[in-house]
Amino acid sequence: MALASLVTEIIIVIAGFGIAAELVARATGKLEPLLDQGMTGGVILGLLGALPETMFVIIAMLHGSNDIALGSALGGNVILFTLGIGVVGIVYMMKWKKPVLMKEDYHVESIFLMIATIAMVALLFYGKLGRLSGTLMILIYAVYIGYRYYKSRAMIERNTSSQAAQRTILEGAALLAAGTIIVLLLSETFVHLLTDLSGVLSVPPIWLALVISPLAAELEENLGAYRIATKTHGGGSTAIVSFVGGKLQNNTMLLGIIGLLSASPVALNGALSAFVAVIAINVIALWAINRGRISFMNGMLFVLLYFVTIAATFYL
Repeated sequence: MALASLVTEIIIVIAGFGIAAELVARATGKLEPLLDQGMTGGVILGLLGALPETMFVIIAMLHGSNDIALGSALGGNVILFTLGIGVVGIVYMMKWKKPVLMKEDYHVESIFLMIATIAMVALLFYGKLGRLSGTLMILIYAVYIGYRYYKSRAMIERNTSSQAAQRTILEGAALLAAGTIIVLLLSETFVHLLTDLSGVLSVPPIWLALVISPLAAELEENLGAYRIATKTHGGGSTAIVSFVGGKLQNNTMLLGIIGLLSASPVALNGALSAFVAVIAINVIALWAINRGRISFMNGMLFVLLYFVTIAATFYL
């Protein structure tokens, strides 16, 4: 396929992702006052945002492409915890003229991300990802979902008892469903287009696994987060929490799926540099988020960290 044709099709698909991002942003505006930031951003947006890459990882595993699946799961963390947080910090400052101030009980997501990071360090020393370790990683995410619901249950029950609130939830759910359908319809096409583009441009295979495929899977989540950050004053915090929720799923659920679907334990030595990069970036992101604010300068440093990490992963 000619380069011009590829680029045109990619632009069209990105426009479709933009429409999905707008639908998700509108849904978030309706749901967050009723369900709180943790359930809306950490759980719902985290799950929906990670859906394309979850599908890609499952498809890759079913085709026996363990390295591609592992690289995609790890690459998603690199993108959202550097480029994602960085651009949100920059965009939020440009829109609202102040740094992102974290609100509500965002420490729940931080604590579980810390637990997941410690589990990844243990997994790195263990050296392989199999059914037992995969099950344990999935269990961390299941406990997070249960605990987040437990923390938010009283507020949810209080805010959703009226007919007007239930109607708002249905409207929000319909917008989320529409955005999700668009993402599902376009994600595989986008991955194939970027794969073809990497071939035309002679991009190395490691970039396909660590950069190209995760970039495709994360594009809608990034666009949605940027739209949420510019829609309301508290949108920056919700966007950051959605990143943490989505990447918590990457660190636990996606790695767990790889372990469960592999015919034999997957050795981690082939993705050692990417694994170490994700752990390091998790620590940096935890430090920034637990400060309670993401400034414009923090945003610039996170964007720089993205390019440094990708370059280091390529050359190591």
